[in-house]
Amino acid sequence: MKHYVLVLLSIICLLPAGCIKDDLSECDNVIIYFRYLADGDKDVLYQYMDQVDLYVFDESNRIMGVGHYNHDQLKNFAAIPSFKLQPGRYKVVALGNAKEQTEVVNVTATDFSQIFIQHPNWGSDDKVTGHDHNYLGQKEIVVPGENRHLRDTVELYSSHINVAVEIFGLERPVGSKADEDMPYELTFENSNAQTSFNNEINEAEKGTFYPNLVYDEERRCYRTDDCVLFRMDHEGDLTHDRCEHILVLKDKRTGEELVRGNLFNYLQRNADQIDVTKQEALLPISIRFSSIGVTVEVPEWVIEDIKPEF
Repeated sequence: MKHYVLVLLSIICLLPAGCIKDDLSECDNVIIYFRYLADGDKDVLYQYMDQVDLYVFDESNRIMGVGHYNHDQLKNFAAIPSFKLQPGRYKVVALGNAKEQTEVVNVTATDFSQIFIQHPNWGSDDKVTGHDHNYLGQKEIVVPGENRHLRDTVELYSSHINVAVEIFGLERPVGSKADEDMPYELTFENSNAQTSFNNEINEAEKGTFYPNLVYDEERRCYRTDDCVLFRMDHEGDLTHDRCEHILVLKDKRTGEELVRGNLFNYLQRNADQIDVTKQEALLPISIRFSSIGVTVEVPEWVIEDIKPEF
């Protein structure tokens, strides 16, 4: 897949600005606000986003430019893009938290379903070990003429789910180098690799995701550390095509496969306790090894006394 480096074009400057003139023809005429409601009705944008990038496209969906707004601007309500556009129709796309684990590909495509965010390692020989906590939103705007101004709001929606896996009953690691001495490897096979600028999963692109495992001395268990996957639902419905993930736990020393389970089946069986269609969705999984075998269940801190298995 070809990667593109986006250069801010001189035709547009996405920076907060002011203009006090009798003749407003040279002033910025578009002001965009950002909003994120999470799972409530209050704007909590700055609590969840460290940065927002605003992409501007013309009526033919050709990229015109991008502006970057950091956490301080978001927190202090200074992240208000102000710029000048000629009268006409445009689209703006807001992308939240596109940091080290996010790249935008195919940005020059005129079909938003073909512009994707993904981890930079997808398609390479390097492992994908995490995702950023991404958010996306888009809006079509109509810029008026006659020196009139446009003020509009782009609402962002979650593009990810948080995953918390805990593993009990295995021997603790020996050694001080966490990565080298970690005896077990957790993966999610058939993991969703791309999300489009329409905030839809690309069902054609799947790969293997390698979340970081750490050993929790206090709880005496292995657990994931900041594990984030792209979403698995479509318009609030969990679908099999978007949730083909297979959880696999291996012993790295022997190559033995200790656990293999289908996430869709797990979520279907525990739908009354786990809702991955929320904006701030959490997928909790507890794996327990004992003398009688292994169980994969909802963690006790989510629900007690109910322990359905794969």
